[in-house]
Amino acid sequence: MRDLMHSIGNIVVQAANVPSLTNRLAGTVRAGRGKTKAVVRAGGARAPYAGVVHYGWPARNISPQPFLSQALQSERSDIFAALEQGIEEITRRNDLT
Repeated sequence: MRDLMHSIGNIVVQAANVPSLTNRLAGTVRAGRGKTKAVVRAGGARAPYAGVVHYGWPARNISPQPFLSQALQSERSDIFAALEQGIEEITRRNDLT
C-alpha cells in the first residue's frame, strides 16, 4: 500500500507547476510514503518559504499561489484511476477477490 500511495503522490508532484525565481522551491517538492494516504511535501530547510508561497500572507500583501492544490485538482481523474487499479492489484495479489 505504501508504494501505491507513493506513486499517487508522484502524480501530483509531476503535475505541480511550482512558481519560483531560482527553482529552489521546485527542488523540494516530493512525495512521501504514507501507509494509508498519499502525502506531498514542499519546502524544508532549503526553502522554508514554501507555505507562504502556497497559502499567501495577506499582512505582507503576498497573494497565494496554490500550486499543489491546483496540481491535485488537475490530476484528479488520473489519481482515482491509479488508486482503483492499485487496490485491484493488491486484492488480486493477496487472493482477496
